[in-house]
Amino acid sequence: MALLCPLARALGCTANELLNFRPELTAEEIDTLCTAARRQFEAGEKEQAAALCEERLRQYPTDLNLAFRVGFLYARYGGGEEALLKRAIVLFREAAALPDEEQRRSAWQMLARLYARQGQYQPAMEALGHLPSCNQEGMSLRAAVLRQMGRLEEAEQLERGALAAQRKALQATLLSLAETARRQGRPEEAQQLQDRAEAVEALFGQMREAPVHACCPKPAAPGQSCKV
Repeated sequence: MALLCPLARALGCTANELLNFRPELTAEEIDTLCTAARRQFEAGEKEQAAALCEERLRQYPTDLNLAFRVGFLYARYGGGEEALLKRAIVLFREAAALPDEEQRRSAWQMLARLYARQGQYQPAMEALGHLPSCNQEGMSLRAAVLRQMGRLEEAEQLERGALAAQRKALQATLLSLAETARRQGRPEEAQQLQDRAEAVEALFGQMREAPVHACCPKPAAPGQSCKV
């Protein structure tokens, strides 16, 4: 053992590399594990599938990508297994420290879903508060949790705000396509797109909209973004 460090230095590597120690699995290895576990879950072999995953988690306790992927497996196939759902929550809380923003967002969204599924509404709302920006899925999740909590007016406000945002985005896209078609010499298609944009306004424009931004309890201050 005393020769490990000198030997590693002589070979131009670290002692961990010399011992072939890796703190994380490769993406291919995680894919292979999840495929094998998924087949066991689908065959009804939940205990064997969980045992396979937990063995890898014990071997690679700091691998956040592994925790992220296994968390999704547990959430999907946990069903009535309370232990698996609780374990999924633990794994997603670990995965929320991943450096990739999209993965972090997914981890917090899954935490919100799992907490709400268990009737833990306050932790669900706190998880949603970690989302970095307003997004449709975050607003829908928040509205669903508020509904389950009996806070129907707040849920309605979020949903109306989300609908208004989607309407405006759809109208803008249709009008942009109409302008493109017009410049490309397709006036009939441009008019059809223009008519559809006006139809969207006729269908939804008269609906009562939320008085403030859909994802904020009060208007965001200038230069600030609101969180879902």
